[in-house]
Amino acid sequence: MVITYGESSELHLNDVCADCRVLYEFCRLVDNLVQDIIHLEAELVSTRYELSHYLKGPYGDFLRSDIFSSLARRYSGEGSYDIYVEWYCDNQDPMEAEEKARWMWNISQGLEKYNI
Repeated sequence: MVITYGESSELHLNDVCADCRVLYEFCRLVDNLVQDIIHLEAELVSTRYELSHYLKGPYGDFLRSDIFSSLARRYSGEGSYDIYVEWYCDNQDPMEAEEKARWMWNISQGLEKYNI
């Protein structure tokens, strides 16, 4: 694996990490953190959906229309996150996965309950 920094400098993964276990443990930690973020986002969307039914007037509609605002930022483009996605996730960003998007949409519409 080659990691490119800037226009001309390349860094070979083998030069950085001779011990694959270190890279694996790093990616495993990032994966756990990403899964925590995904579940916190689901909890937030679910809570907003439930709360929207208790708000009076147009406020419930406002909250439902803004249900996905202020979720966690996306990390693509960050070097360490890109290594995680490439090496551990086979180039499939779990925060941008179609399955996750469908799941979040179902929660936002009340079609699926989110339980911890």
